[in-house]
Amino acid sequence: MSMQSRREYLGTMRQRYKKAATREEKSRLIDEVMDVLGFHRKYAIQALNCPKPAVKKTVKRQRPIKYREALPVIQIVWEALDFPCAERLHPVLAATAEVLAGHGELKLTAEVRQQLSQIGRATLARRLKRLRSPKCSRALPGRRPNTGLKAEIPVERYDWDETRPGAPEVDLVEHNGGSSLGIFAYTISVVDVVSGYSRRRAVLGRGQTGVHRELTAIINDWPTPVWGLHSDNGSEFINDQLLRFCQKHNLAFTRSRPYKKNDNAHVEQKNLQFVREIVGYERYDTPEAVEWLNRVYACLDPYANLFLPMRKVIKKERSGSHVSKKFDTARTPFQRLSETGALTLKARLVHQHQLKTLNPLAIHRQLEELLGKGPLPSTTESQKAQEVVAGP
Repeated sequence: MSMQSRREYLGTMRQRYKKAATREEKSRLIDEVMDVLGFHRKYAIQALNCPKPAVKKTVKRQRPIKYREALPVIQIVWEALDFPCAERLHPVLAATAEVLAGHGELKLTAEVRQQLSQIGRATLARRLKRLRSPKCSRALPGRRPNTGLKAEIPVERYDWDETRPGAPEVDLVEHNGGSSLGIFAYTISVVDVVSGYSRRRAVLGRGQTGVHRELTAIINDWPTPVWGLHSDNGSEFINDQLLRFCQKHNLAFTRSRPYKKNDNAHVEQKNLQFVREIVGYERYDTPEAVEWLNRVYACLDPYANLFLPMRKVIKKERSGSHVSKKFDTARTPFQRLSETGALTLKARLVHQHQLKTLNPLAIHRQLEELLGKGPLPSTTESQKAQEVVAGP
């Protein structure tokens, strides 16, 4: 029985108890209340004898509006200071009112001056809340520029046993030397998840136009037809420019889960092997440094794709928390692409010619020479170095 039903029942029984003429009839009503409501006998007698409680009406107390005389002055000062909040207005309220009074904008009486000095910050905030500001309300932080694009780009990752070549992963490697201040070089790294074929290009800054230009050049020169593209959630990739490029060329554009680097595991591994272990963690922030990086990659890319063998996982077995992996025989990325039969005629001819004419030992020596020299300093840096050496 609900509380409302118990009250209604008790009200009815209270009326019957009041009209009962004999002691036996009242005792019978008490027994009935005890059985229905589970009351103790003494409490049932008390409840039946108790009159119906009167409903108290809530009376809202009307308080007089304090500081009524100062409200017009407060509004003028609020407008003069460009409608600030109470926290900013309260400390300068009285002083600004005196300044405006000196310019004839308002009149101050002794009572108004007293109210301006006595009004508290919380009370001032309540008064300002009733006033209407003509300024547009500041919008709360909304969606980031690429949030809408993320809804169009599905979160997926390539299968570890993918067999269709032409599914590259792309990533950006910073060359900031440990400081993210200013503009510095980035390496665009693209890796095919099936064959391990990889390409790299350096660009100054991470602007969408520069990144898109170099990435487009790499994809257009890819040795196999490209059917997909997978990136992380950086704005250099998640943008309308790259999305339209993928839609135009019928590429399945996907992105990783946020903060899940293993979704881009293939390109992350190549970043370590062919970027960090080659050019290191130094800061490169000049056009000359970017040109040097691209000369290094022009030597490194054919060397890695034609001559450096790699192993690939062909089987995984999980036993509790341990995962056992089985690898195939080491082969170069070019050999793996040739076995799939996906190489274009032009790419096959070019790579076969390079395989016959290029000397891997000579390329290795050339790489060592380039890395030993390092990037040439810019003209400005050379002048600063000369000034430091020459002294004042």
